[in-house]
Amino acid sequence: MEQLERTKRYLKRVEEIYTGIFSSSGHDKEAYDDDVISFFIHCYHVRDWIIHLNKMGVTARQVDRYIDEHRALRICADLANGSKHCKLTRSLRNDCQPHIAGKERRTSSWLTDSGGGEVMKCKYTVLSKTEFVDALELATECVQLWESYVRELAV
Repeated sequence: MEQLERTKRYLKRVEEIYTGIFSSSGHDKEAYDDDVISFFIHCYHVRDWIIHLNKMGVTARQVDRYIDEHRALRICADLANGSKHCKLTRSLRNDCQPHIAGKERRTSSWLTDSGGGEVMKCKYTVLSKTEFVDALELATECVQLWESYVRELAV
């Protein structure tokens, strides 16, 4: 499914942000932040692709029930919708709207014979109610859950 594959590419970008990105011309920190939130937007919209492709005969209610059964997908849904609508006033899947509550950035400078640069590693924390969740762990779990669900539907 195209949307799930797109989501996996965004997951790879988030993994790269966590492991470190080299730049000889400076880092676009906001672009890294955008990639993280974009992951959750694309990940949540796997839901729509499952429903609208409907090759699997699943209803919106069934997909929503699956999302509601899994904490990671509930947080993902509210992060995606919250970033789109700024503040959720309805359809909140969690008791409180989750958000990116922490951003850590570490840089290391590198000098080589051909020049220099730096590696920046970033880490993001999501606050959901009173629980802090690492964004990469959450993202990885969401992809695993969607892959599992799509496999179940294909059987």
